[in-house]
Amino acid sequence: MHGTEDQLRSLWTGADGRAVGHPHFWDRAVSRRRLLGAVGLASLGAATSSLWLPGLVQAAAPGTPQPIPGTLDGTPFHFFLPGPTAEPSTITNLNGFTAIADIVGTGVGTGDSDLTFDADMRSMSGVFEGTDGRIHQGTFGFV
Repeated sequence: MHGTEDQLRSLWTGADGRAVGHPHFWDRAVSRRRLLGAVGLASLGAATSSLWLPGLVQAAAPGTPQPIPGTLDGTPFHFFLPGPTAEPSTITNLNGFTAIADIVGTGVGTGDSDLTFDADMRSMSGVFEGTDGRIHQGTFGFV
């Protein structure tokens, strides 16, 4: 059933001829395009929720991984800087896959000054012995 805007407005007119509801209702009415776009986004979010929702709501594992012994003296950091003979993982007793990327770049700061940055990013996935002494499986990231 299709109707004109005037026919739809008549539905909002009471028996006494006065408008029912807010006078600015038609200024805020949702178009079909906006409604279908919102439904499409909601459907996409629902369809992909299994990919992103567990990462948001998953609690920490009962046995957290053991860090490798302190490597930078006097600091709480437990990692080796990237290199050919360095340990890429930050987890002790890891049996799995480790990926590492050492990204170096430049940018422009305030006053048109050139800045450099260095990002050390790693990911580890596999089985490990946790602090509770039990074997666990997990995936971790380090930036």
